[in-house]
Amino acid sequence: MKAGEKLDMLVGLGNGFNPEKSGDKPLLIGGGVGIPPLYNLCKELLKMGKTPTVILGFNKKEEIFYEDAFKQLGAKVIVTTVDGSYGVKGFVTDAMDIEYSYFFTCGPMPMFKAIEKKAITSGQYSFEERMGCGFGACMGCSCKTKYGNKRICKDGPVLYREEIVW
Repeated sequence: MKAGEKLDMLVGLGNGFNPEKSGDKPLLIGGGVGIPPLYNLCKELLKMGKTPTVILGFNKKEEIFYEDAFKQLGAKVIVTTVDGSYGVKGFVTDAMDIEYSYFFTCGPMPMFKAIEKKAITSGQYSFEERMGCGFGACMGCSCKTKYGNKRICKDGPVLYREEIVW
């Protein structure tokens, strides 16, 4: 493009994690494709002088990624594998018996429901939802909250634990 030309484009909708609420010992919990969004959050928390613990969940050793990247940032990393081929055997919730002040998570809904039962603090969930329109018109990606349905594409994808109706 040339200087001065206009570009018609659709950019990111919704919101992101709010690291200000993290307390001094934040816990980041990611499962599968929900792990990459936590990487930049980890960087931000470290810039704020906080040392996050990161729990990464996978089915088996061959699927593991980003473990070294988080370690290189300076985060404490715990890896879980369902089959026990690496790290803690089981799910991310099997590694949550540690001290933390607040949690952030991104991953599949079954993981969220398990975290909700196990978590001992407030936290933020970044939802992975299929989105029909991406503008908030179709309500296809909505989540029930105490304040009515929220659209993941527009009102999310990050919602606070206290507002979600499971």
